[in-house]
Amino acid sequence: MNRRDLAKNGLQAVGAVTIVAIATAIGRLLDVDLTAAALLLLVAALLATLLGRVGAVIGVVAGFVALNYFFTAPRQSLDVQKGDDLVALVAFVAASGVLSWTVSRLDAARRTAQQRERETQLRLDLTTRLMAGEDPDTVVAGAADALVTLFTLVECTVRGPTTAATATGDGIPGLVMTVRIAPLEVDATARRDHPLDSLDRALLEALVAGLAAAIDRIRLEADAREARVAAQVGRTRSGFLSAVTHNLRTPLASIKAASSTLRAPDLDLAPEDRAELLDTIYDETDRLERLVTNILELSRIRAGALDVRRQPVDVPDLARAAVRRLRPLSRAHRVRLDIAPGLATVEVDIQMMEQVFGNLLENALRFAPPGSEILVSATSTDDPSGVVVRITDHGPGVPAAETTRIFDEFTRVDSRPDATGTGLGLAIVRALVTAHGGHVWFEATPGGGATFAFDLPAVV
Repeated sequence: MNRRDLAKNGLQAVGAVTIVAIATAIGRLLDVDLTAAALLLLVAALLATLLGRVGAVIGVVAGFVALNYFFTAPRQSLDVQKGDDLVALVAFVAASGVLSWTVSRLDAARRTAQQRERETQLRLDLTTRLMAGEDPDTVVAGAADALVTLFTLVECTVRGPTTAATATGDGIPGLVMTVRIAPLEVDATARRDHPLDSLDRALLEALVAGLAAAIDRIRLEADAREARVAAQVGRTRSGFLSAVTHNLRTPLASIKAASSTLRAPDLDLAPEDRAELLDTIYDETDRLERLVTNILELSRIRAGALDVRRQPVDVPDLARAAVRRLRPLSRAHRVRLDIAPGLATVEVDIQMMEQVFGNLLENALRFAPPGSEILVSATSTDDPSGVVVRITDHGPGVPAAETTRIFDEFTRVDSRPDATGTGLGLAIVRALVTAHGGHVWFEATPGGGATFAFDLPAVV
């Protein structure tokens, strides 16, 4: 037994004697009889039990001596002359011993319950921190401190997948217990005067196993998430290359064919044929320009490089400019403007808004049957300083299952073999309108077709 234990036992003995002495003094002061004194000293012995095992034994012995010496005839003597007094003393010893043992067991059970509560709280805290997304290295460092406190260790080292943490406590080092459960390894140095028993060892292993399982699950989830992201990036890249390659090939082939025909020295072309070939080159070049513009705009959006340079502009002017710009594509359609009078001037980035109008108009022209009408309308929002723009066609419309994803990148609802488009136009429209604080949405056109609408909020 070391000095620390001797000091602890000595304090328990002094405390027990003090409690019995106080009870004896109270009994003598009140001049109680043997029965009352026995009850009073029994309470004192029970209180001494709470100090520990040594306190319990000293309390029972001191209580017996005090009852015999001060309250049993003849008083001031350890002699016992009456058989009834001897029975009373024996009953006192038996009762105080049994009650002290019971109280000691209950107190030990209470301490065990508190220990289990701390263990449960530790396990819950570590697991919750991991599930909340906290850095596993930080959790490992916290686990080392918690284990030192929980098991009264001199030192504890927890080695995780990428880091190691050491926490220290008080006392003289004793045996070292090592627990290895991938991906964790724990070295727990117990105090020499407080070794880890079999229950503590089993509990330490259970705690390390639970923490290791949680960290391993987090790692597996992270790996799965990275794999999903990599797969999505691969699909996106593949879709991007496929869509861009297809849509670049068509206008380039048309431009090359028309220009080759014009360059043929031995070919005599009529003026109208020559004009048609020049129109083809111009239209396909314009189409190629819009495709490249969409790709560049998508790159800016993904890089977070959108810089909205607002300036006052009339929405009717934007709509008319977009219609004029797409006039070569709209020769087979009737494009009608329906602009409500008195629309407020809004502050927008003109270049971005031209692209919004252009993408929505090009989308309508691509799907609307030849000879049909495309309507571009603008009205005021409920807030008079805001504007709602709608572009309506009478094409095949959008399937109900696709209405929630048509604004996603590379989403195309046209299944025709000769369909064109990269699936970028509506995604860019949504990004640009959102950058202005507005919203874009789809509406089914009465009688069949698609209507794409967006609003521009009031300028604060």
